[in-house]
This record gives sequence, C-alpha cells and structure tokens, in this order.
Amino acid sequence: MTQSNPTAQTASQSAPQAPASGYPIFNRADAAASDFNALNTVITRLLSGRRTIVPVQVKAVSGAGLNPVGTVDVQPMVHQQDASGRIMPHGVLYNVPYFRLQGGCRAVILDPMEGDIGLALVADRDIFNVKTARASAAPGSFRQQNMADALYIGGFLNGTPQEYLWFSENGITLKTAGTVSIEAQNTHITGPVAIDGSLTVSQDATVNGISVTQHTHPGVQPGSGITGTPQG
Repeated sequence: MTQSNPTAQTASQSAPQAPASGYPIFNRADAAASDFNALNTVITRLLSGRRTIVPVQVKAVSGAGLNPVGTVDVQPMVHQQDASGRIMPHGVLYNVPYFRLQGGCRAVILDPMEGDIGLALVADRDIFNVKTARASAAPGSFRQQNMADALYIGGFLNGTPQEYLWFSENGITLKTAGTVSIEAQNTHITGPVAIDGSLTVSQDATVNGISVTQHTHPGVQPGSGITGTPQG
C-alpha cells in the first residue's frame, strides 16, 4: 500500500494558490502595509490634486456694465491644510470669466460685486486660449482640472438684497434706490395703473380720446389761468 507524505501534503496545503485570472492577488485590505492600502494611498494622492467646484469670494471685478461679459478675481474660501494641521489660505485666482444670463444680443446684466460669494467651476482642460479668443481654440497647455482654469457663477451664501426683482405669490416687486428706465419703441400696459406720487409727461397725453394739451374750455382765453368746464 502506498503511504502519503505528510510533509509534502502540509506544504501543498499552505502554498498560495494562483488566481484563475492570472492577475496578482492583493494582500488583505485590513493589513496596514498591504498592497491595497499602498495603491489606495497613491490613488487618493492623485485625486486630491483634481479640482471640480470650489466656493470662492469675489475680490475684484472688471468689464462690468454694458460690455462683453467680464472677469473677476476670486479667492477660494476653504483653506489648505497640511498633515500636521497647519492652515494656509489659498491665493487669488485672476481673470476668471463670470456667468451672465444671455442669449445672442439679449441679456440680463447683473454683474458680481466685490465681496460676493459664489462657485468656481473648474474646467478639465486649459481654457486660456478660449478665454483670450472668445472662440474655439486648442488647450493652452497640458494641465488638467487646475483652478487656473476656473469659471465663476455667483449667488451663494450672500446676504439680504436691498434692490431686487422679486417674484412671489403676491406678484412681482421691483425695488431700487435709483431710477427705473424703460426704453422701447412702444410700451403697452393692460390693467388698472395706480401712481403714488407726481406724474410728469414731456409730450401730449390723450385721455378717452381727448388731448390734454389741445382741448379747450368755453369762455376761457388761452393763458388767462381761468378754469372752466372742459369740452371734448
């Protein structure tokens, strides 16, 4: 009768088995010095340099008003922190294009102001040439997801507005400390109009078909200052 070799059998049972796929097996993931943890550390380090969306505060604005859409200088608000816990603010990102609601030659002009809080949306490639030409262009370099290639969109975490266009359940409210100017070929209003304050009209006005400047009063000479019963 053939007897088995216990030593050979024990060695065979303890030897690691190669995976059927042919790829190496990582050590246990819960081991401090495992291949898995080493690879995970490398991947985490690489991903930490990738930027997507960053909360920022506006430090300066250029190109505002009735101009092509301008740029802002912004500073990231979440500070940098090293392994020992030391905190360091980010530097300022310069010439970041900001968002304007615009279609063709029609736009809502609401420029950002210094102190505003918004988001920097980080492009995945270098957009310097696109910003310069305002047209399609090749990337300016091989950098990827860098905060130097940010775009600004505003309106987050800001305070209570003092001037506003408010759409509410009660209607629409427009409030400003300045002047509301409307420039149009024709202006048409449907519905009752109430005016709390004086009304100045630089030209003639017509009420129920009667000209305010051209209608006459019987028995009254022009320029006499005497009022009478208006006649249509």
